Amino acid sequence: MKKDAQYFETIIIGTGFSGLLAAIGLKKKNNNDFVLLERGSDIGGTWRDNSYPGAEVDIPTGLYSISFIPYKFKKKYSPQSELLEYTNYIIDKFDIRRFTKTNQSVAKLTYSDSECLWHVVMESGENYIARFIIDTSGVLANPKTPEIEGAESFQGTKFHTAKWDHSVPYDGKRVGIIGSGCSAAQAVPVMASKVDKLTVFMGKAQWVIPRSDRSYSKAERFITNLPVIRHIKRLMIFSYHEVRFAAFRRYPFTLTISKFIKYLYARTLRKNLEKYIVDEKLRKHMMPDYELGGRRVIPTNKYLPALSRDNVDVDISGIERITPTGIRTKDGKEIPLDIIVYATGFYAYSNMKKALSFQVYGSRGRHLNKEWETEAVSYKGIITSGYPNYFKVNGPNTGTGHSSQLCYMEAMVNYTIKAICAVKRDKSIKAIDVKSHVQKEYVAKMKNTLKLTVWQSSKCSAFYRKNMTGEVTSLSPESVVNFIFSRKWFRLKDYNLLK
Repeated sequence: MKKDAQYFETIIIGTGFSGLLAAIGLKKKNNNDFVLLERGSDIGGTWRDNSYPGAEVDIPTGLYSISFIPYKFKKKYSPQSELLEYTNYIIDKFDIRRFTKTNQSVAKLTYSDSECLWHVVMESGENYIARFIIDTSGVLANPKTPEIEGAESFQGTKFHTAKWDHSVPYDGKRVGIIGSGCSAAQAVPVMASKVDKLTVFMGKAQWVIPRSDRSYSKAERFITNLPVIRHIKRLMIFSYHEVRFAAFRRYPFTLTISKFIKYLYARTLRKNLEKYIVDEKLRKHMMPDYELGGRRVIPTNKYLPALSRDNVDVDISGIERITPTGIRTKDGKEIPLDIIVYATGFYAYSNMKKALSFQVYGSRGRHLNKEWETEAVSYKGIITSGYPNYFKVNGPNTGTGHSSQLCYMEAMVNYTIKAICAVKRDKSIKAIDVKSHVQKEYVAKMKNTLKLTVWQSSKCSAFYRKNMTGEVTSLSPESVVNFIFSRKWFRLKDYNLLK
């Protein structure tokens, strides 16, 4: 053990919702020997980083919230500012700041077989040692910026939506936004009303579906926060999204409802495209040629009307290169720009070299980063064989394509806390390592189930697939109900007990 290394029984990496849940879970079990390491200058996670104009949640906050921490949200779909307020409310309610160290970027985790401990090296050179690691550093933590020829020559300002530069005003400017996913669909309507000219460099078509958003009155906020009413409301939203899950499955008994849901969404999108998009070529381009759910669905009522504004142009020819003064498209147009915005998402598990923020070395020198480059697998999406006492919340195949990720996070964190408590109860156990055959059986089951989903069978690229077109590595093929119940009980018999 290094003499200059500070010891904590548990180290939590990251302070997003899953990191906060882990801290709360440990505190509830009176396991207070832990620290949260945050690479940013403040606590917050997703809603601290994604502060671009129009940023908001795409799941109703009645469900996109922690089940046991109510909050009087002002809107059905809360904006980034309110979600950050909610995050800070949780931090203060459970007194988490005093357990947190900010500006702490992890460089490497190394497991010591002789000590059954994890050695944590920071980019600053500091060292920590821990018995348990709860890695909540997030899947959507590392922005994906495409490599475009000439990018460095651009004389204006350029940045990613996840790294929004608020010191740069865009009012009255010529702005180009690259991308057509969720962040672009949220940013475009806000920016279009303020810029002189907005050019959207649109990639593949997206399933854009309508949604019913509104603000809540003070009386409604009070009533819907009453325990019984709140739980009923949450159950109703939960049930709606679980039914929608049928559209993404290929089970024989769900085919009828799946076809009906897809028909309704396709008909609605066609009508809205006819209403807002005048150009026939663009209208055809914006109608997806892949199944609903092949890419993340975008719920918005503002995006299509914004594209029809006089000061908004949409380019679908593709980008040839970035020039010192703007962007040259593949059809030969020179588009002058003051600002370039990359609304190009995150790496997730599509590129493991860039998805993980630090190096992880397990038992007998195994290297998780290299292993996951070949095949990103784990048991229940949380713990990987060969990496004792290392819990990766939001690991492979734990994302949701139809509901609230917070439901999944709660299930994974609850499982992790139960595992840690089980190890601590038996004083003879130093660490646990999931049995390789148990993991293989679980992974095989997940892969077989994924074959019955639109995510795996759809012929389109997506961030949740390996190298964008391969196996689905990010999304879970399970419904929320099944995901929660399959992680409700922790079984020591699934693990090798290291003593």
